[in-house]
Amino acid sequence: MTTFASIATWTLGVALFAGTLPGSALADQLAARTRGPASPPPAFLTFCANNPAECRRSGALTRQVQLTPEHQRDLQEVNARVNSTISEVSDRDHYGREDVWSIPTDGRGDCEDFALLKRKLLIERGWPSSALLIAVVGTSAGEGHAVLMATTSEGDLVLDNKTSRVLPWSQTGHLFFTRMSQANPRAWESIDGGTITVAAATRRPHRP
Repeated sequence: MTTFASIATWTLGVALFAGTLPGSALADQLAARTRGPASPPPAFLTFCANNPAECRRSGALTRQVQLTPEHQRDLQEVNARVNSTISEVSDRDHYGREDVWSIPTDGRGDCEDFALLKRKLLIERGWPSSALLIAVVGTSAGEGHAVLMATTSEGDLVLDNKTSRVLPWSQTGHLFFTRMSQANPRAWESIDGGTITVAAATRRPHRP
């Protein structure tokens, strides 16, 4: 679980990708808006140092993937498969320390590990990395959390270990803070607005 203490300590410091990518007007209306650069989570940088292949851009640079029936099945199948086969466990119980990002090869992990595995599996199915962005959010219960966002022609869709449903980002009930840059997975951006109040987002995070 990503804690709000770690979120609060991140500082601005990476270049915002501001290029123009192909995309539809509809998807733009339904997409999360970014508003500036944000520092990546420190534990993500450690993950990248240990797993450089997972943090390189792969496939075409595109703003959105066309949400064909096949792509819709990809999202649903990968989300359901990972949610049903990985057991959720805190980093403290898993590794003996807080905030470790990893691909859950042993069948156990927390929210960011679920998101990393889903991203990896979708890339293996041919999705470009520019359309698969891990995001740090706050839940309606005030917990720090991480999800995978898929940028599609029908808007930004969220794969979340808390539900088997693939939902538009604005319908998740989460407050969205930051996410990967589409141009460079190692760079992160701030996101405008979620759907819960700041008061809820600043409560002490729940610890399993």
